[in-house]
Parts: sequence; structure tokens; C-alpha cells
Amino acid sequence: MVEPTPMRTGARGDKLRETAPATDPGARFVRRDLPPYGASLAAVPHSPHDMPATPVPDLGTLRSICQGEKVRQDRRPWYVLSRRVSIVITWWLLHTPVTANQVTLASLVLALAAGVLLAMPSKALALAAAGMLVVHYFLDKVDGEIARFRKVHSLTGVYMDELSHVFAYAGTFAGLGVHLAWRARTPAETLEVLGAAMLGALAMVMIRQNKSMGALIYGQYVLEQPGLLPAAARSGPAPLLSREGVRLNRRGEAGESRRPSAWGAVAVVRDLVLTVSEFTFVLLLLLIGVALEAATGSARFLGIVLRGQALLQAAVLVALIWINLSFNLETEVRRLNDLSQERSRDTHAE
Repeated sequence: MVEPTPMRTGARGDKLRETAPATDPGARFVRRDLPPYGASLAAVPHSPHDMPATPVPDLGTLRSICQGEKVRQDRRPWYVLSRRVSIVITWWLLHTPVTANQVTLASLVLALAAGVLLAMPSKALALAAAGMLVVHYFLDKVDGEIARFRKVHSLTGVYMDELSHVFAYAGTFAGLGVHLAWRARTPAETLEVLGAAMLGALAMVMIRQNKSMGALIYGQYVLEQPGLLPAAARSGPAPLLSREGVRLNRRGEAGESRRPSAWGAVAVVRDLVLTVSEFTFVLLLLLIGVALEAATGSARFLGIVLRGQALLQAAVLVALIWINLSFNLETEVRRLNDLSQERSRDTHAE
């Protein structure tokens, strides 16, 4: 038996880190004209279609590969349940040539189309739009699972994923507002529902963007002006309303039981507000609303959902801005800087 030819792997111009056989799944595209590697053969990352197919394991093993850390970080029941559905779709798609970016693109198109259909006066189209948003919701998880299993990551995919969220959030509110405006009996009611739709769409999109504000500021400003970096990380337990406090609570590590009872009550209110304002809950309310509209002909429940969610999203946005200004931003920038320094040390050590 002839042994496979050894080859160097890594990014062009980067320090060589390992040698792998040509049959290794990581060796995706072979070229002989890359002298920076100092080897006769070099592997360059390319399309997943160019690498040998990796056998797809059973659902249990696939779940641990694609979801293990995600589920450990977020133990909310509806999140775990949605991941149990998405992994089945992922398992099926892994038996096809479909790529993670193609799934992300499909999710983006579904979100955009759903917003357009929801804006129509037809009850049937509103039901179809809600169904498309459900498919978008699951595909939004499937694309990442496919990428993690195949170990193929793309900045283009990340960008399209962010766009799909924007289209889904804005499209749901804008589409619902226009859908209800068709039924408005007075110009004042028309302006009211359209205003609520605009407020909800803008607030939900800005909430999404504000969650990434620390990374944006760090990448755009702190790297060029190190003097902006906070002198020291904040000490003590994570503030109850901070992102870290929410993250620890979702992992079951926040320890509200050790806090005074008043803080425990604040934590309960915090979790309730965050749950009700999430897109998952908005989508559930939309499904109920369009089903009631189709069955009874009344859009009253949808009107309540639109107005209530618009006010709630605006309140969450204001709270998020205040939290960022108070303590979240400095903590996040310091965390990102520590992570960057750690990665840099690991790279030099290799």
C-alpha cells in the first residue's frame, strides 16, 4: 500500500503549524506553486465540495459536535427545543452538497419574502408569511451547525446572517403594520399602526446592533487608540442587568438565590422582559394572531401584539443603551482586548 504524500497546511504566508496526509479532510485543494510553505505540496482552504466527504454520524453524536457548547451556554427550554428540531434538518442537509452559506442565503430570502407577504391584506398570505418566518427561524440555526460540522467558516456567511436577522426583525414589524393598515377605519388609526410598526422595527434592529457595539468600538477605535482601553477590568460579581449577568443566568450560574430577595425579584422581571421581547416570542404571538385572523376574521389580537411589542422593544432598547453607558461597554471592550492578547500569545507560541 502506498502511503499518502505528506503536505503542509495553513494560510499562505503564515507560519507552518502542521503536516497532514493528502487524504486528510482538511486538505481541500492542492497546489504545487506556493514556495512560502517550503514544501512540494501545499493545502489551501477551498470549497467543501473539493474535500473528501466526512461520514455524517448519528443524531446524538452530531448534536454534541454542532450544539454542545451552544446548549451548555443557554439552557432556556425553548432554545433547547428549537435546537432539537434544527439538528434533524442539519443531519438531512449534511447528506447533500448544500453549504452553510447557501442555507444562510435561503434564510435571508425567506425573511425578506415573509415581510413582503405579511404586508399584503390577504389572510392566507399572512399565514404563509408566518410559516416562512418559522422556516427562517430554524434555518438560522442550521447554517451554523453545518459550518461547525464541516469546519468551514466565512465572513460572507456571518454578514448574510446579520442581514437575515435585520430583514426578519424589520420585516415582521413593518409587514404587520402595513397588514393592519389595510383594515384601518380612520387615517388616525392608519398612522398609529404604521408608527407602531416603525418604532418596533427600528428598536428591534437597534437592539441587535447594540449587542455588538462593544466589538464594533473595540475594532474601529481601541485598536488604533489604545488609550481608550479601560485601565482595569471591573471586579466583583457581574451586575444583574449586564450582558454577563444575563449570560450566567441562562447557564444557571448567576446565583440569584444567594442575593437579597429584592435582587431575586429584579432578576425575575429581567428574565420575563427579555423572554417576551425576543424574536422567538414575537414569532409565536404572530402565529397565534394570523391563525385567529384566519379563523375569526378579526385582526384585533394582531393589533395588540404590534402595539405592545413596539412599546416593549423601545423600552428594552432604552434600557440596553443605559446599561452600555453604565458598565457594559467598558467590560466588553476589556474582555475583547484580553481575548485578543491571549490569541496573539498563543499564535506566537506556536
